[in-house]
This record gives sequence, C-alpha cells and structure tokens, in this order.
Amino acid sequence: MEYALQVVGDYDHVLKIARVCEGAGAAAVSLADHYLYGNNDDRYVAPVYDSYVQAAALGRDTSGIEIVMLVSPITFRHPAFYAKATITIDELSGGRFVLGLGTGWHDDEHGYFGIPYPDRSERFGMLEDALGYLRQFFDEPEEGFESERYRFKGLGYEPKARKDLRILVGGSGPKRTPRLAGTYGGEYSMAGVEPEAIAERVERAHAAAESVGRDPGKLMVTTSAPIVSGHTDAEINDNLVRMEGDSGRSGAEIRNSWEERGLSFQTWEEHKDRFGQFEAAGVSRVYLQLVARNAELAAEALEILG
Repeated sequence: MEYALQVVGDYDHVLKIARVCEGAGAAAVSLADHYLYGNNDDRYVAPVYDSYVQAAALGRDTSGIEIVMLVSPITFRHPAFYAKATITIDELSGGRFVLGLGTGWHDDEHGYFGIPYPDRSERFGMLEDALGYLRQFFDEPEEGFESERYRFKGLGYEPKARKDLRILVGGSGPKRTPRLAGTYGGEYSMAGVEPEAIAERVERAHAAAESVGRDPGKLMVTTSAPIVSGHTDAEINDNLVRMEGDSGRSGAEIRNSWEERGLSFQTWEEHKDRFGQFEAAGVSRVYLQLVARNAELAAEALEILG
C-alpha cells in the first residue's frame, strides 16, 4: 500500500507538508480544490487559496513526488482551463501532475461564490463530456472533439500532453463514477466507501475499461481517509491537540466536535488492519487527510503506516 498526504493551507504549510512527503518516501502530496472549507459561516471565513497556483509552485519547489489535484469540481471551470493548466503544471513539475475531476458536492461553495450548480444528473453529464474532451485533447487533439456541452476544433495544439498523463476520476457513487473512471481515467479514487463495497465498484470500472478497449489492469484504484491517531485513546487526544494548535480546547473537546461531524477515531494498529482490507479490495494508495494540519504528526503517520 502506498500512502500520500492531502494538505490545505497557506503555501508555506503546503510546501512543508510536501517536503514531509518527499522525506518519508510517500507516493504523492494532494491538494483539495475548494473555495470554502467546512460547513457553516464561522468556518467559511478560514483562509482558502487557489489550489492550481499552489500546485504550479509545488512543481518548482519539489522534485520527486506526484502532485495530485483531489479533486476539482467540473462546475468550477471549463475543461479548456483544466486541459491547459494540467499540461502547464505537468511541464513545470517534470511530469508529476495528476488532474482529478468530480461532479462537485459543496452546495454553499457554489452559492456563496455565485457559481452555477445544476442538479446531480446534469453535473454527471458535464463530467462525462469534460472527461471526453480532456482525454481527446491529451491524446489526439488534431482530431477535435464535440459533445452536447463542450467542443474544441482539431488542431496540433502546443505544448503536447505527456503520453502517460493520468486523469483521476473521483466519486463515491456505485454506478456512474466507476463507468466514467474505467472509460476515461487512469486513476479511480473513492472516499467514504467501505472495503466490502469497493470491490464491486472496481469490477464495474474494469468492465467499462474493457468495453472501450482499455487495459483494466492499468487503472489505479485509490481512496482517501481522514485520520488522526495514536497507539492509545489518550495519545489520540494528545495528537488532536497537536493538530489543532493553539485553540485552547482539550483533546476530548476536539474529539467530540469531530465525532459529532461523523469522524471515528482508531488506533494505528486498527488503521493498519483497515487499510489492509482496502488493499485486499484492490486499493493501492490511501490519501491521508486531516493529519497534515501538523507537519510533525504527518511525518509520524507516514512512518508508522509505511
């Protein structure tokens, strides 16, 4: 199993976590493409930065790890932006950028910024059309592309995309997302899906790949997991205080607030067992979320799990 960290924050912190990943031999550092974090006005005022600008900077300031966008909502931008930004960041990084796309899910994020947010069915249609656009633009731009929602004229656009450039398709749904991942993606990433449900989704993705003449064995399967842990309950609480910094709250208070939002806490050994179940279901990489709020804690997590 490979491990990576997902990080948000100002660039100094993002770079620090990326270097933790490099130092620990992690597979990647991933960025979350959002305009708001959290679920209410009190949390929405936290600083939020543009993830594509940060990814470009990481391309110059790191040297070995993958830089993964996990994931961008198709509602935010036209696929032409994703095409050109991906090729540019990939070139800046020496071939280490992975574009991740999904349907989007944060209602307020769209409403607060005035971004159109059609219903789920339409967003899936937008995602499928965008994935077709991007796959064509990366592989054979001279042929052009036209769908219900997006099109580009065939031309020998420069610079060309790297031949093995990977598109990550992200989502937790049981039917449409696996089909899109198998049809267009090089990586299929799920969040909040239990190990026993992953295998059937992977099977659907593989079937979709075979149906369009792609090699299903080349589809990378990943998941993400919010994690702050310890060897004991007391250590978990101590690590929560380390994660949150100078909030003044006790570990028990922090833990209670996260449990109210649906996060469960396990020891490192329990996490290892759980990630072993993911691996048995076909997952080859876990993006660790939350723990990257503290660089020392993030480094410990990679050392213990790796």
